[in-house]
Amino acid sequence: MPLAAPDFIGLFEPGAIHPSTDGDSLRVRVVPGVPLSLPSGRVIAMEPFLCGFDDAEKLAFDERVAPGTYPVVLVMVDVVGEDGKVTDTRVAAARLEIRDEPVVSWELALRPGQDAAGLSDDEYFGYPVDGGTGCFVDAQTFEAIGEEEDFADRVVSAMWEDDAGAPGPKRTPDPVTLAVEDDGHAVVVFSTGWGDGVYPTWIGRTADGDVACFLTDFDALFDEDDPC
Repeated sequence: MPLAAPDFIGLFEPGAIHPSTDGDSLRVRVVPGVPLSLPSGRVIAMEPFLCGFDDAEKLAFDERVAPGTYPVVLVMVDVVGEDGKVTDTRVAAARLEIRDEPVVSWELALRPGQDAAGLSDDEYFGYPVDGGTGCFVDAQTFEAIGEEEDFADRVVSAMWEDDAGAPGPKRTPDPVTLAVEDDGHAVVVFSTGWGDGVYPTWIGRTADGDVACFLTDFDALFDEDDPC
């Protein structure tokens, strides 16, 4: 069977404390949402440095939503040492909220040509990250980014800066919103868990079967009921 969705409701409960493999504690908190424009309602989750390359129709999820502006909420984990001090902070998940309704079921978000029924045990579809950064973007915006020559440079400048505000080694607090053309809420960018990997996006559905959210899990926490 393909990978089963973790218990995201319990896993990402604000204030929850989870163990870390090195003995520290991981404390969950949620960052207030920032707006994302979806002019076409076609959602893409990917590493932002590649925005504008490839075919948007191949990258957008099959599931469409009504065009509009929706909040992107980040689930953060603070690494807390034995002395109670926070030593690090990571993004555990990014959630694009379509409806403010309870999620009763989860399924993998699929792109054209993907079939979850063909996955083997614990396999999943996800997007690759090798620059420690992910994003949500609309397919129409993706195509507009293709007209730019320096979008990847803009991502780097926005995500890393020194104390003087110039590009440098200091990471900008997550999330970061980038404008494209005259849209000030075109791309929402964030760091990805502990770094690089392949990360699945899940669709959360309401009791009526409507899309409540798209959630990308960055594997920063594990389900304590999972023996693995």
